[in-house]
Amino acid sequence: MKLKDIFTRTGLLTGIICLFASCADELAELNKGYDTLTLTADRQEINLKEADATQTAVTLTWTSGTNYGTGARLNYTLTLDNAAGNTGAEPLFDKRFNDQELSYSFSVRELNDYLHNAGISLNYGETLDVRAVLTAEVAGYEEYTQTSSLTLKVTTYEPVSETLYLCVDAANAEEPNDMSALSLENNQQPGIFSIVTNLTAGEEFKFFTERDFTSTAYVRAADSGTNLTDGSVCPIVRKTDGSVEDLNFTVSETELYKLTVNLLDNTLSVLKSEPLAPAYDMIYFVGSFNNWSFDPMKKDPVNPFVFLYSRYFEWVADGEFKFGTMPGSWDNMYMATQDKAPYTDQNVKLGGTDQKWVLKEGECGKVYKIRLDITDGKETMTMTPFTPYPDIYLIGDATPAGWNLPSNTPMEKVDDFTFKWTGDLNAGEIKFSCDNRNDWMGAWFMAVEGGEAFTPGDHSMYLIDKTNPDYGYGNLDNKWKVTEAGNYTVTLNQATETLNIVKN
Repeated sequence: MKLKDIFTRTGLLTGIICLFASCADELAELNKGYDTLTLTADRQEINLKEADATQTAVTLTWTSGTNYGTGARLNYTLTLDNAAGNTGAEPLFDKRFNDQELSYSFSVRELNDYLHNAGISLNYGETLDVRAVLTAEVAGYEEYTQTSSLTLKVTTYEPVSETLYLCVDAANAEEPNDMSALSLENNQQPGIFSIVTNLTAGEEFKFFTERDFTSTAYVRAADSGTNLTDGSVCPIVRKTDGSVEDLNFTVSETELYKLTVNLLDNTLSVLKSEPLAPAYDMIYFVGSFNNWSFDPMKKDPVNPFVFLYSRYFEWVADGEFKFGTMPGSWDNMYMATQDKAPYTDQNVKLGGTDQKWVLKEGECGKVYKIRLDITDGKETMTMTPFTPYPDIYLIGDATPAGWNLPSNTPMEKVDDFTFKWTGDLNAGEIKFSCDNRNDWMGAWFMAVEGGEAFTPGDHSMYLIDKTNPDYGYGNLDNKWKVTEAGNYTVTLNQATETLNIVKN
């Protein structure tokens, strides 16, 4: 037999063996054995509390059940219902799972909402017997359907208001639309609101859950102090009718305050605050590195007093820089407090003798990130050498990776600072991960504004480092919005913090 024929037949035999092995693996995957379908819970008695809204209330887990050797796939349906009989038209919860999903966790808020949105007659704070039923269906074999159930005892809570409004000059208020809305401190945690506002000494104020004088109000407790000062924490009382005395709050000094209202523990905290707006709306980088032109800096996404600048610093004679407040104007500039200050000197002054920072020749040849804080009395300049991230990844429902981290859609490295990617994008949202951390708290390149259109051209970006708590970026999530699906080429530059988009 010729050697060529031997190799040919050997290859054919190997392919047949691999085919049978693959089929065997597939059959093994689809053969669920003869396991009894069993639904279990990690706890049977659940006391829901709104302070734990984002925590896990209960995790339900189930065994695979059996497909009776049919080789057909199993699909599961989990429902929750009132064990005493559902008075609503629909189950409290009804969700389907595939044969790889064998558990489901309810958050505290999710479970509480399901119990109260199902049309069941239940007073807040009472305990309800909830029946969880798991149904396993064998695809194509209706007669092999299996079920398993258990009963949970769940104590609910009454959710606090999702909105809160400040009514100033409450004793004389006539127009409810003049009330100012408070914001949630954390969108994931209900019940804790805050607002920064000017208050006049002696002027009365209170809070309403709606812009409506007949809505639920929160007022001062009868035994609490009359005038609030910086650092005060006082109890508040929920007023729905005449059973609670209508006592308003006042402050002892006319100041800008941050008011924090905690509806979970019924307290009001009062702190003097910094001004709402900086002295200058725009700041400009000026120096020998840009031929003494005025490069606009970016406003920080969360702190209006901080301005950002990023560039590759190539050595230029003198190596000096400072910051302007108006394009082309040499007046009212932010400068160093000593002549020829090193770039590590964070001290800043406004105006006065012309003193600049200096970057030496040996310190050049790299990218620096600058943060200039112009808060009155707390001015600082922080200049940090930037080590580029070795990999950049696409993430979002517009991308092939979806919302799965770690992302499986890396960009191609062009040089130390530049990455490129070409491929198909769906309509949806997109951002860029710098470290592919699956806890979502790493470093990101994000849009300047949330929902910014992902359109052809050059776009400025923010480098959002959530690992640094000093920046306050923990809840920031500015994504681009892809409105037109198609094939795109995307080029990202870490040095200039720009994104170039081309639609192919």
